[in-house]
Amino acid sequence: MGRESNITTYLRFAVISFIVMTVAASAFAFVSAGQIRSAQEKAAATSTAFVAGNPLRAQLAAGAPIEAIEDQAGRLLSENVRQLRIWTDQGGVIYASPALAERDRAPVPSSNVTWTRARAADGTSLFVTRIPANGYMIEVAQTAASVDSGITSAQRTLIVTAAAFMFIAYAALQGAYWIGIRRFAFGYRRLLHMYQTGQQIRSSLDLQEVMTQLSHDATELAHGHYGLIALYEEETGELMLKATYDRSTGTIAHHQRAVEEWFLRRCVATRTTIVTEQPAAPYQRLFGPEMTIEGQMQLLCVPMPLRDKVVGAIVVVRRSTQRGGGFIPDEVRQVEELAAQAVMAVEQAQLFAKVRSYATELEMSYDTTLKVLMAALDTKDEVTEGHCERVAKLTVQLAKAMDVPEPMLVNMERGALLHDVGKIGVPDEVLKKPKALNDGEWEAMRKHPLLAGLMVSKVGFLEGALPILLYHHERYDGTGYPFGLSGEKIPIEARIFAVVDSYDAMTSDRPYRSAMSHEDAMEEVRRYSGIQFDPSAVLAFDGLMEERPDLREHGGHRITAEHDEHEHELPPLEPENTLDAA
Repeated sequence: MGRESNITTYLRFAVISFIVMTVAASAFAFVSAGQIRSAQEKAAATSTAFVAGNPLRAQLAAGAPIEAIEDQAGRLLSENVRQLRIWTDQGGVIYASPALAERDRAPVPSSNVTWTRARAADGTSLFVTRIPANGYMIEVAQTAASVDSGITSAQRTLIVTAAAFMFIAYAALQGAYWIGIRRFAFGYRRLLHMYQTGQQIRSSLDLQEVMTQLSHDATELAHGHYGLIALYEEETGELMLKATYDRSTGTIAHHQRAVEEWFLRRCVATRTTIVTEQPAAPYQRLFGPEMTIEGQMQLLCVPMPLRDKVVGAIVVVRRSTQRGGGFIPDEVRQVEELAAQAVMAVEQAQLFAKVRSYATELEMSYDTTLKVLMAALDTKDEVTEGHCERVAKLTVQLAKAMDVPEPMLVNMERGALLHDVGKIGVPDEVLKKPKALNDGEWEAMRKHPLLAGLMVSKVGFLEGALPILLYHHERYDGTGYPFGLSGEKIPIEARIFAVVDSYDAMTSDRPYRSAMSHEDAMEEVRRYSGIQFDPSAVLAFDGLMEERPDLREHGGHRITAEHDEHEHELPPLEPENTLDAA
C-alpha cells in the first residue's frame, strides 16, 4: 500500500466524514433549536406567572374589590406588558386592558400555566401567558421581542458550541483515522513483506539459496548487524553453521562446521526463543575477523520447529547500544513468523539435496554401466573405436537442429554410442572375417539390432536408447531390416541417426576404399533422400553442415572392417555405392 494510495484514501475519508458530520450537526442544531425555543418560552411563562400572576391570584383568592384588582393590574402594565385580562372560568371578563386583536374569546380553562403567541392591534408580536387562579384565568400579554431575544441568544450559543464540538470531533476523527490507516498500511506492508519473503524462500529448492535468503531477511527484519543460520543434523546430533550475513557489507558466507554455543543448544533443545547478551569477542570465529562489534552484544535466537523436531535456529546479532539494547517484541515476533514460514522450505531443500545426491550417484552408476558396455564392444570389435563417439556427437547436433525435445537428446546420445552393442552377440568368426560374408553369415550379422535390443532392455535407464539400437538399419522405403519398417513408422531417432551413421562411414577410410570428401558424401546422402533416408532429416543435415563446417569429416578416420553390413541388402539401389556404416 503506497504513500499516494494512503493519501487518496485519507482525502476520500476526510470529505465523506465532513459531509456526514455536517449533516449530523445540522440535524442536531435543528432539533435542539426547537427544544431551546420551547424551553425559553416555558421559562418566560413561568417568570410571568410568578411576577404578574401571584399578586393578582392573591387578591382574587381574598375576594378583593374590583377597584383593588384594577389598580394592581394597572401597575403591572408597562412597555413590556402590553395587555392584561382576567376571565372567569365561565368565560366572563372581570378586567381587561386594551383588547387583544387576536384574542377576543375566553381561553380554555386549565390547571397549568400555558402560553401562546398573538398580535396586538398595532401589529406588535405578543407572548401571551395564561395563569389559572382559583376559578379565574389571568391572561398577560407581553411583547415577544424580549422572549425572542433570549431564544436567539441561546440558539446562537448552541450553534457555536455545536460547531466547535464538530470541529474538535472532526479533527480528532481525522487524526485517529490517519494514525489508524498508517498503522494498517504498516501492518499490511509488513504482512506483504513477510508473505513475499516466505514465497521467495519456499520457491527455492536449493539449500544454499534458502540459507542465503533466510539469513538476510532475518537480519533485516530485526535490524541486526549480523545474522546466522544453524541446522540440526539428526544423524550426528550436531548443530552445523550454514550461513552468516554481514549487514554492513551485504556479504553472505556459507559454512559447514559444527557450533557449540550454549544458547543455540538451549534454543533447539527447548524449542523456545532466547534473547541474551554476550561478549562479542568469542563470536568473531563465527562471523569472521571483519566483525566490528566490540564489548557486549545482543543475540536473538529463534528455533525452527517442525512437528516433533527442530530443524535449526536463526540468530540475529547487534550492538547492545542500538535501540536501547534489547530486541523489541515486534522484531522478535517477525523473526519467529519468518522461522515458521522458512522451516518447511528448509526441510524441502534438505530433502531435495538428498534426492539430488542420490540422483548424482545413480547417474554415475548409469555412466559406469554405459562405459562397461562400450568397453565390451571395443574389445569385441575395434571397428567401433572412435566411430561411436563421432556419430553420437553429430546425432545430438542434428536432433537439436530438427527441434527434437531436450529430454530425448540424452537417450539419442546413448543410443548412438551403443548402436552396435548387439555385435557382442555376433560370432567372432563372422565379425572379424577378412573376406566377404556369405548369405548365412550376413543373416547372423543382421541380427545384431535385435541382440542389442534384447541386451539393453534389461537395463532400465537405457530403454530410451532402444529406437536407435533396434531401427537404425531400417530404410525409408521399407527395404531395411530387421522389421522392414518404412517412412514415419521408423522412429525419428533412428531416421536421424541413419543419416549421420552413413555420413561418418562414407567419410572414413576403408581397407578397400579411401574416404569420400565431404562434398561427395553429402551428394550421396542427397541421392538417397526418400529411399534410404528421411527427406526432412537429409534437408536438416544439409543445413547443419552448411552452418557448422567444424562438424564436417575430412577423411581422417579409418574403419578397419573388411566388409559392410549392407553389401548384400536386396534390392540394392546401386551395387557400387554402399552407404551404411559398419
